[in-house]
Amino acid sequence: MRYAFASPGWMAFMHGLVTERVRRFQTEAPEIAWSICEVFTDPPAELSPDGSALAWHCIVRDGEVIFEAAETDDVAFKVVIDYDAVVPLGRYDTRGEPARKAELGAMAQALRDSGKMRVIGDRSLRDPRVGDFHDLIARVTV
Repeated sequence: MRYAFASPGWMAFMHGLVTERVRRFQTEAPEIAWSICEVFTDPPAELSPDGSALAWHCIVRDGEVIFEAAETDDVAFKVVIDYDAVVPLGRYDTRGEPARKAELGAMAQALRDSGKMRVIGDRSLRDPRVGDFHDLIARVTV
């Protein structure tokens, strides 16, 4: 299956991905915790008929996952970004290649520099055992 970026199906995929990852950690590293929120401004009318921003947040603590399609400030890392600007990033599969990861980072930096993306918090504080979700998401995003 493939899903439109930030659509209900995409959100359900994200929720399942996070839940599965947390399930794997319940025995080997139950102390792992992280929280993130992404907000997509000016989304297309087919995803937000009233034009309101789309958002999701995830809070993982004590082996439990709270995942909601809503904005919150109570997270360690938050990104607010223009929908049209983020879609190319969301679809970009780095294939785990260092050069492509660097290119994705440069794309994100250009969006920050242009003011289309605002980052709050420090993603590098997230436990590295969590791993990266980006490429898995990119592969199902249209």
